[in-house]
Amino acid sequence: MPAIQSQSSPATLLWDHQDLIPLQENLGDGDLVLLLTPAAVPLDHSIANSSDPFEPLGKALARTHPWIRHVPYTKGCGITGTHVAFIKRARVVIFVLTGFSTEEGLFQLELAEVAREVCEERPLVLIACCEVSEEGAREYGFPTIIQCPGYFATDLQAVAVLLTSERRTIEATPTAGNSPPPPTWSLLEWNYDRDLPETHALWEACLPSKFHLNRSTLGSLLKRDGYAMHYMVREPHKGQAIGFCATFTTFMDSSGDRLIGSVAAILVHKGFRGLGVGRFLHDEVVRKLKNIRGVGITQLGSTFPRLLYGLPVGETDLE
Repeated sequence: MPAIQSQSSPATLLWDHQDLIPLQENLGDGDLVLLLTPAAVPLDHSIANSSDPFEPLGKALARTHPWIRHVPYTKGCGITGTHVAFIKRARVVIFVLTGFSTEEGLFQLELAEVAREVCEERPLVLIACCEVSEEGAREYGFPTIIQCPGYFATDLQAVAVLLTSERRTIEATPTAGNSPPPPTWSLLEWNYDRDLPETHALWEACLPSKFHLNRSTLGSLLKRDGYAMHYMVREPHKGQAIGFCATFTTFMDSSGDRLIGSVAAILVHKGFRGLGVGRFLHDEVVRKLKNIRGVGITQLGSTFPRLLYGLPVGETDLE
């Protein structure tokens, strides 16, 4: 079931873990948006072969934010030094591909991975102009993905509308007067290789920019074999990561047999707050910490690694 799709629109937002949409709300005057598109033959035969079939996407985006730079990439050259220079100047990068499971698509995905590495902390949006399953897309860990069936002008214009429109509905928010029963959450053990990309996106979406970390730094903080136990909550239907809890155990003193259990961080996607996700994570992990042999104290925050220490405060107090 698509996350957000107008009844008349061919474009579907699979997920936006970065809270990047609507795009213009995350851009200032002069902020460059880089549109990277593959060199492809137009699907619409009425368009001259010399025309770039992705030009309608750039033009449609420019109506909302005029600072769009459209740079194609080719199979023969891949991501070049010119692309890298543009990425370094951009505030947001939009990477378009025309295949996913095909040989051509897999090559384009490799280039998307290269672009993501070059982006560092810059947000990247993946636009898949092809059929793609949510399960298949989730394997690659891109934090914002839009899918449309092809790259006809109507498809691309629908993508631009989706990128720049307000998200007025959240599936997890019950409607007044017809409230469904509270959802049941499941606690999942965190896996470094599988879950780090989504955890990093959730971290950046939930915390102010001054606390943002690059993915490798966050991974090194979380991966403490023997001392770290982290947990996830996923939306039960689509599998989107909506909650994360980091816990650590450390020795209380030099005796080596008494431990402190620390709840280092609890993050909940803002679209799913108020539904009991954070409370569920807190209660479950505290129970697990207390069941560990030697744990005599549980606390909020961790002294090592010092992610958060003490009672949490609102985001407005952290800016």
